[in-house]
Amino acid sequence: MSVITQHVGKRIRKSRKSKGLTIDEFSKMINKSKATVSKYENGTIAIDIDTLLDIADVLDMELKSLIDYNSPNVKPTPLPSNSFFNQPIFYLYYYDGRIKDIVRAQMHLSIPSENANHIEVILYIGLETFNNTEKCQHIFEGEMKPYDTITHVNLTNQINATEKLYMCILNPMHAHSPAVGIMSGIASNPFFAPIAFKILISKRQLVEDAIFKSVIELNKEDNRNFKYYNMMIINRPSSLFLNEK
Repeated sequence: MSVITQHVGKRIRKSRKSKGLTIDEFSKMINKSKATVSKYENGTIAIDIDTLLDIADVLDMELKSLIDYNSPNVKPTPLPSNSFFNQPIFYLYYYDGRIKDIVRAQMHLSIPSENANHIEVILYIGLETFNNTEKCQHIFEGEMKPYDTITHVNLTNQINATEKLYMCILNPMHAHSPAVGIMSGIASNPFFAPIAFKILISKRQLVEDAIFKSVIELNKEDNRNFKYYNMMIINRPSSLFLNEK
């Protein structure tokens, strides 16, 4: 049993469950036995490329989303050193009033080739702990384009191509300060409508103390600006004083 076989198996299981499919239903859709599918998901047997393509098709996913394994033996293309986003892992936070809690996400960055003009992004949303991205609620993939003062990110849900996320991020003035921005998309619960969250993105995990909470939630100044200008405004200085773990 190889590490990549286990990785692909976990991806298949998570995507199948996210689609609401039982092993019995899924096995019939790809013309395999329940026992074989169980072995695929447990990583005990390898999957041939034709079957992987069938699985990706049934789950309505890109093939690369199932095999997004980064070998420790392969040296990645360096991220641009003159950008805030110059390391492979970042920590993203936002406050969701629907659940009255902070949502934690981890963002993985990579450059597909030396000549690429964008950064590839995988975003794991809804983490209980940053130590295990497999136990996330949603996985989005897409591209990042950083500029001197602002960064744009466009993402698509791995198992639902109609669900998109867009981030507009203000690059911090200080290298060790978190970035602030807005993440927008479509909500399905409790209403189907466009929504936007204030987000914090940090190079390191942040201490979730009272100062952190006052920054991550929409505050009186945010509400006052929204009412006065009829637009959501995220100010850069508000995150300068957050503590890192």
